[in-house]
Amino acid sequence: MSEFASNVHERVREARSALDSARAEGDEYLVSVHTGELESLARLAEDNDVALPGAASGAGA
Repeated sequence: MSEFASNVHERVREARSALDSARAEGDEYLVSVHTGELESLARLAEDNDVALPGAASGAGA
């Protein structure tokens, strides 16, 4: 795996964790922020042929 792909994967893991925390806290603003971040990362990954685990289920994973 390239350094770029590893970086994208790490950023996705961090964003998913932050999204889970925001949901658990009921913070709708942060849910929106982290959902947008995941959507952006998914586009970045797709544009650069980087496969993301769980990408088919979208940002809600």
